[in-house]
Amino acid sequence: MCPQTDGRDINFLKKMPLDVFENILDQLPGTPIINLEGSGEPSIVSDLPLYVEACTRRGLKSYMYCNGSKMAGQHMKDTVDAGLSFIRFSCIGYNREKYQHWMNVDNFDLIVDNCLQMKEYVAANNKSCIVSSYHLITDISDIAFEVSEYRRNFIDKIGIIGYIWKMHNWSGNYSPIYFRNPTNKKSCGRPFAPEITIRAGGIDGKYGAVTPCCQTLGSNEASSVLGHLSHESLENVWYGREYEKLRELHTTKDFDSILYCKNCDFLYEDPEVLVWSNDPSASTDLLLGTDFSLRSYK
Repeated sequence: MCPQTDGRDINFLKKMPLDVFENILDQLPGTPIINLEGSGEPSIVSDLPLYVEACTRRGLKSYMYCNGSKMAGQHMKDTVDAGLSFIRFSCIGYNREKYQHWMNVDNFDLIVDNCLQMKEYVAANNKSCIVSSYHLITDISDIAFEVSEYRRNFIDKIGIIGYIWKMHNWSGNYSPIYFRNPTNKKSCGRPFAPEITIRAGGIDGKYGAVTPCCQTLGSNEASSVLGHLSHESLENVWYGREYEKLRELHTTKDFDSILYCKNCDFLYEDPEVLVWSNDPSASTDLLLGTDFSLRSYK
């Protein structure tokens, strides 16, 4: 479902040092949204509140997508108190049995409880953090049933914003599970949009590897690195040769020349990939928290 646990170089499986993180924040123009999950599970980081606080201190909103297994107790409270703006609990599997099948751990009830406790803490302490959830359809032949079960067992039960999507193939790591017309490809818009993906780790012991998007996990990750912010400035990477080459190939639609793009299903239009949401602003072309649409850059 997600190539986090296999196919990744060990150099990517580490935490970004706080000083490297803060140096990157200080190079960012404007006031962008900071998504903290980078390339792994942020809730396991013991000093996560320091990273949130670093964003808050600079007037930057911090978002976090996580599985939520460790987002509990004092750790959760400290993270919220540090100024977290938005959190999304990922729950793949609409009940305890299905969650265990897809996530390989019996944590469904724990995730529901952690999500509920966080929502209650935010409300009781008048915090502005938005608590939401993310789900994937695991059987596209029975979409209506899965939406109903996700709502009954998670979204409506807790009373939060929820997003239910079809699965994607993580930059070609997996075979697409529904038909894509190979003659109908066009740029996803990511190489041209005001968005940058920065990994915690990198190649050869470096940190802050810049990749074209968050989809190039697993076997395509190392080949997609466009530079390292532990050794180069953000400006030099953004306007560097590798990034410009990527943009040129997307402009000419020469996707087959890009190992990590050629089989990615983000190159296809599918208005039905966002199956259901109770967020009126939810869109297939909108990165959460941003004020631009990827459609403008396709």
